[in-house]
Amino acid sequence: MSRTVIINFVAFQAAWFIAVLGAAGGYPWMGPIAVLGWIAAFWVWHPPARDDLVLLVGAGLIGFAADSLSVLTGVISFPQAAGPGFPTTIWMIALWINFAASIRHSLNWIRGRYALGLVFGGIGGPLAYFAGEKMGALVIHSPLGVVLAWVVAMPLMLLLEQASDRSLSRQSVSADRYALDTDQEKL
Repeated sequence: MSRTVIINFVAFQAAWFIAVLGAAGGYPWMGPIAVLGWIAAFWVWHPPARDDLVLLVGAGLIGFAADSLSVLTGVISFPQAAGPGFPTTIWMIALWINFAASIRHSLNWIRGRYALGLVFGGIGGPLAYFAGEKMGALVIHSPLGVVLAWVVAMPLMLLLEQASDRSLSRQSVSADRYALDTDQEKL
């Protein structure tokens, strides 16, 4: 396992704990700061990770939609200490971004595996929510609703990852062609 993968995984886990403990303790701003901090540091240390920007923004939007729908339908709610939770909280959106920042790195094994993503999302996502509930950061009213949200969201995130990766590949090919054309003009 490479040092990049290990650092990505450890930072991802640390940011999750900071976000959830912060929200449970009445400091909901700690999560977004932790997530932004580790992603910025990772981008400086590992420049190829900067290509994840579209994936991160898209994951934030998917997470906002999934958690907002979950709040509006009564699947989850947030204690007052966790910050404003209608339709969702900023720290939860940060956690979706946090998760996406690992898909091409420490969670690379799931890329392009939609059936596995469905299973992983249906188990791993709810387990994270249950852990957050045990820590006091949210309340789950419908475990099945959380499972359904993740069964839908995880394949969407994998589709987004694949689409944004293809876009990067096309940009790289265009840049290479431009460089080749420029080099040929010099001859």
